[in-house]
Amino acid sequence: MPSDQISPAFSIATALPSFVLGRVYHRSQDLHSAFGGGEQSGISNSARAPVTFLFTGSGERYGYADRFDEEGTFFYFGEGQKGDMKFVRGNLAVLNHSSQGKALHLFRVIGKGKGQKYLGEFVYQDHDWVTAADVDGKPRNAIIFRLVPVARLEQLELASADAPVEDVSLQESRNRAIAASKVNGSQESKKGSRTIYERSRAVRDYVLQRAAGKCELCELPAPFRRNDGLPYLEPHHTTRLSDGGPDHPQFVAALCPACHREVHYGEHAQVKNLTLKERLQVLEASGPA
Repeated sequence: MPSDQISPAFSIATALPSFVLGRVYHRSQDLHSAFGGGEQSGISNSARAPVTFLFTGSGERYGYADRFDEEGTFFYFGEGQKGDMKFVRGNLAVLNHSSQGKALHLFRVIGKGKGQKYLGEFVYQDHDWVTAADVDGKPRNAIIFRLVPVARLEQLELASADAPVEDVSLQESRNRAIAASKVNGSQESKKGSRTIYERSRAVRDYVLQRAAGKCELCELPAPFRRNDGLPYLEPHHTTRLSDGGPDHPQFVAALCPACHREVHYGEHAQVKNLTLKERLQVLEASGPA
């Protein structure tokens, strides 16, 4: 396998978790029985499915103070009740979820025995270190993750009027996309929100160039052209059911609007998405023509 490819941790046939915004789920039967992950921790990283579950709303007594800002970014305290937090286990899973091809799904605990309300899918942006009290009231170094809603990235990505970089070969565009996708939280970038948007755009530019104006699922030409004259296709991330978010280009396709909606909401969405994943693996294994 070429060194610039990701070795998938899961079978391409692995079912992708899908949840309805605002719906209440029961943690044991609806989440862990179906998709794996531990049932106790606030960060539950599954070894069976490409997902890491995050739970908020029950850690106030441990010094956690999760919150949303006015733009929808979620500030999520890392795990660890006593002493300094460290980048191990759940914290490490959040840090590197994108490079591992895992989606972050956030739930709010609404009361003992009442279930967990689904708040959406998020992408790691960056993190800060703060001084906060632990469960014993002692000061310690704590991690606060900044998580961006995938829905916001989707809106920005689809609405972007920016044309891809001109006069760049397909191989160079691919090199840039792979380099961008390898940027992950362990590098502790301080570029803020620009980081994930730049990563997302680098991958988007490459897959649109790779598609050469044709949908990578139905293989028909783009149905219309954008106002800059370029064929209109939409990036689709096959590792998760929602769009958006930075990822390795072997998991991202360029689709016409009809195919894009079908792989999300169609009767045979899961089969279509599996076909697409297989096709992308073949494309990326051989590299640009």
